[in-house]
Amino acid sequence: MIFFYTRYELPLAQKFITGKLKNDTEEQNFELYIITPATKFLGLSMGGGLVKISRLYNSKGELIHARKYSPEIKEEVKQLKKTCKIPYFRLWKGYLIIATLTLIAAIIFGINRKIESKAYSDQNEKLNTALHNLKAGQLYGATFFTDEEGNSINGLPQGWVKIEKIEGDTIFMKRSINVVNDKALFKMEDIESIKPVSENDWNPKVEKINYSLLKDKLADENNTSNDRYDLTYIGADHDKYSGVTISLKGAE
Repeated sequence: MIFFYTRYELPLAQKFITGKLKNDTEEQNFELYIITPATKFLGLSMGGGLVKISRLYNSKGELIHARKYSPEIKEEVKQLKKTCKIPYFRLWKGYLIIATLTLIAAIIFGINRKIESKAYSDQNEKLNTALHNLKAGQLYGATFFTDEEGNSINGLPQGWVKIEKIEGDTIFMKRSINVVNDKALFKMEDIESIKPVSENDWNPKVEKINYSLLKDKLADENNTSNDRYDLTYIGADHDKYSGVTISLKGAE
């Protein structure tokens, strides 16, 4: 794994001094810096300021090792260190920025979750209201487990169904010709673009659905899965395929 860390030295103070190195007899001009080691990650300051370190350069720009400092130069270093403060906020603000961005992301995520939850709740409420007042002409969003002939199909395509009529314990319905195949979760907005606009957009096959089973589920006070209602065929079609054929998940 590659980490984009950068180690650098942050100057805290600078001063021109004149003095002798240890064991030297002649004075020289020096440029003295007090620095602190620091770290950046992806351009953000991510630490430093744990120690103050001197950097001494001669007139040629050569770095002088601390073991060559004379007592007077050491005193200059000591006094200069006292005058400079370490900017901890500047050095560690990367963590604050990351924490702030994380908090903002969490808030946005929470808001989006609430919006999605509200939309999902509204979708379920609308579905249940419509089914308790089932009538011809209503349109529902659905997931299909079989084709219109009761044959198994690949995947779980999503589309529309239309209530043609209701007679006794039988619901007569048609399904849309166009379906959506690339959605894992059901949302009414995902099938809005394929909503039938003419009779030619509906499959001509009229499917006969068991209304009694649907009414039993609607009347069941202990039913907790009110976000979908599974439908099965009735009569001869049920003899051909007895499993779930269509699952209603939304209402227009």
